[in-house]
Amino acid sequence: MTEKEEFCENVRACEKAMYALAFSVVKNESDAAEVISEAVYRAYKNLHTLQNKNSFKPWILRIVHNTAVELIRKNSKIVPMDELEDVCEDSCENETATRLTLKNAVDRLKQPYRTVVVLFYYENLSVSKIAQITGTNAVTVRKQLSRARKMLRETLKEDFSQ
Repeated sequence: MTEKEEFCENVRACEKAMYALAFSVVKNESDAAEVISEAVYRAYKNLHTLQNKNSFKPWILRIVHNTAVELIRKNSKIVPMDELEDVCEDSCENETATRLTLKNAVDRLKQPYRTVVVLFYYENLSVSKIAQITGTNAVTVRKQLSRARKMLRETLKEDFSQ
């Protein structure tokens, strides 16, 4: 397998995680697609800097994160979310409502809390991998997760008490 084929295979394997991260930062499908395109280009261009092939996912997610943050700075605004994620139709109504409420609560989190929640809970990445991706340390990620959980608890308590 050539280096190019291996790169493409690795990108395909990380596709959902890349989109989830990009979308959590930019909050817009077209911007997320732009971020992913640019990040894949940058990753391929700098593939020679990847020292450990087993670290491909955190490496490319860091590039996606940096590209998304760069796009936000360039545009100096976050576009509100237009669409909710598709929910499986055969789920019960209460479960669907709960998922949507939780997704809305996560979407309302400010950065960097939204990013760490998406990476930790939706992408099942460890605190150390998130720290590597976001360019912070593990203590900071743990604090951000703790604060995000508290914010989510308060938001969900308000939503369910209404």
